[in-house]
Order: sequence, then structure tokens, then C-alpha cells
Amino acid sequence: MLKPLKELAREVTWVKFASQHLAAVRLRKTHPEGLVPPVPKRVVVEPTNACNLACAYCGNKDMVRPRTFLDVALYERLLDQMVELGIPRITLHTIGEPTLHPRIGDLVKMATDRGRVVTLSTNGTLLAREELSRSLVRGGPHLLNISADAADPETLAKTRDGLKPEVVLEGLKTVRRLRDEEGPIRDSPWGKIRLPTLTMTCVVTELFTREVERKFFEAYSPYVDDFLFHFPNSHADYVPGRPYERAGILPRGLRDRLYKAVRYPCYYPWDALFLLSDGTMSVCRFDFDARVRIGRFGPQTILELWQGDAMRSLRRAHMSFDFKDWTTCEKCTAVWYENRSEHKGMSRRLMKRNGVKIGRDAWLPENPMHGKMPSEGARGFWRLGAKTS
Repeated sequence: MLKPLKELAREVTWVKFASQHLAAVRLRKTHPEGLVPPVPKRVVVEPTNACNLACAYCGNKDMVRPRTFLDVALYERLLDQMVELGIPRITLHTIGEPTLHPRIGDLVKMATDRGRVVTLSTNGTLLAREELSRSLVRGGPHLLNISADAADPETLAKTRDGLKPEVVLEGLKTVRRLRDEEGPIRDSPWGKIRLPTLTMTCVVTELFTREVERKFFEAYSPYVDDFLFHFPNSHADYVPGRPYERAGILPRGLRDRLYKAVRYPCYYPWDALFLLSDGTMSVCRFDFDARVRIGRFGPQTILELWQGDAMRSLRRAHMSFDFKDWTTCEKCTAVWYENRSEHKGMSRRLMKRNGVKIGRDAWLPENPMHGKMPSEGARGFWRLGAKTS
């Protein structure tokens, strides 16, 4: 009886935030930098910050940082350090479209060959290219996320820069066929299966009506193993006006003030490092212009970056909610609106309502191959009582 009530409480955003805000206030009395794990739990890599779309709610189109592509030799150095330090997970996507990198299939394979758990996210626009999809499938990422916000032309065009559903579907069909025919059979969080697990991710906007929802599942569910739904945010204040953001019971301004009053530390400073395509190391997946810069990988090692002065300063800022030295974090609404429990609960409810069953549960724990994730409240290693997995 208590478990469902606890799950429901975690989905009520302001309740979750208030409880974690109080936990941080208590913890910072003895641990002003929170509870810092010895190494990051994962590394997020930006193969490129270039993108072939300009989505309505995305800050990429307003980025001034030059478009660059990750140096493969630098990437290999990163992977070798990850193996040495025992960091299990790598994500090949942050700001740009990773399939634009000319060696994206090789980047995947280099990581899987070293035993890392690999996730790659793409807008799916290039997956109909047989050679590209084959290289991704043969690389064997554990998760391949394909993003689309609708399956009807009018809605998808509004949010995704004129993108047509048939482009997404053609790519999705191609990669699913190749996965089923040629995907490597490996041990995975779902047992010994053909990889990759395919998921459809969707940014839920005010345009996601019940009819749009029905068409979405009807079009995409035959080809994917799971769905991941989440809400848009300000992308660290890159998206002024926040178009298509969902309406709430409270006016946005009042809701923002409420969430800011009960904000809790963003979990990224205790969770991950973000290697940008030019070698800059950041700590934020919305850091389009490297404003949350903590150093450079290459001259500095993963461990030096993780334990360095910049990271210590950033953690103290998040524990104290004093962002005078990190103004990008002060303005970002992601931490106010990102609620993993809420998003997972919404995903499962929408699937159930449309009669869609889970093929493979894509909501992975922190170390999918070895152990379980701590409770949602403990995520980030700043909360009192957090445990390692």
C-alpha cells in the first residue's frame, strides 16, 4: 500500500522538490559540496554540436559556438580512462545531431568493444541511409533513442522544423529491420538479445492532444521497444518565451516562482561529465555555448576535472542555491521541470491508455549491468542517505 503512495508522491513535482530542497538544506550543514562519488557515474559525449533541424523548443538554433566534430583520438583517450576508472555508461548525444559525425558507427563500436553501456539519441532524419543505420546496429549500442513529437504532419512540422513523419518512419523501419537481421546478440540489461533496444522519445507540448497521441502510438509502436515522454524547458534560458510548454493549473510566472523557491540541486554535478565536441568539458546537457565550463579534456584527466576547483565551486553553488558564479544555472528551468518519476509515470500511463506493452524497459538504472539505481530521491549523491550502486 505504501509503495504506490510513495511513487505517486514522487510524481507530484512540487512535493518532490520541496522534500529534496529540505534534504539539501540539512545536508549542506555538514557537507557543503554534497556527497561526491569518487568518479562520475557516466560520461556524456557530444559527437558534434551541428544539427540539421531547428526545433521550436530547442536552444541549438541560437547557439553561437562554432560547429565542430569530435576528434576520434581524443575520444579513444576518454574511453580508455573510463575503463581504467570503472565508469560504466556513455551517452553519445547532447546538443547536436550525432549521426552527422562521419564516424558515428565507429564511435559506438569503440565504446561497446570496451564493455561500456552505450546510449545514442538521434532525430532519426538520416536513418533511412542503409550504410549509416547498419554501422550503428553493428556497433551494438544498448539503447538507440529516436525522437519525434507527433506522427501527423501538421503537428510534427510545427515542433520539428518542418520535419515530415514519413522521414522518421522510413528511418525507423530501416534500423528496426537491420536490428532484427544483423544486430549483435549480447548480454544486456534485458538478457541475451539482439541490440540495440529501440525507443521513441517524445517532447510533450501543448500540441500533443488526445488525437495526436493516438496517431503517435499507431504509427511508431510497431517498430520500437519502449517510449520515453518528457516535457520541454528553457534550455538554460536559450529558449525565451518557452514555446509550446504545457499549461498548468497555475500561471507560468507563479509556477516558476514556486519551483524556484523549492528548487533542489541539479544532479548533474554529482552524476556526469559532458565532453563537448571541441574538447571542452562541461556539466550540463543544455550548455550550448560552454558556459558551464570546468576545463578541457586532454590537458586534464577525467579524475582531475571531476575533483577540480571548478567542480567543487559548482557543487557548492547548487547546495547553497547561490549562483553568482554560475548564472546559467540560476536561469535554467530544467531542474524545475525535470521529474524522472513523473515522466516515467506519464510514459507508462499513455502506453497503457493506447494498449501498448513494453518490449524492453528502457528506463535503465545507473549501472544497468551491475546493480540497481538508488531511489529517485537519492539520485545525484547530494541527498542524505544516498547509496552507491
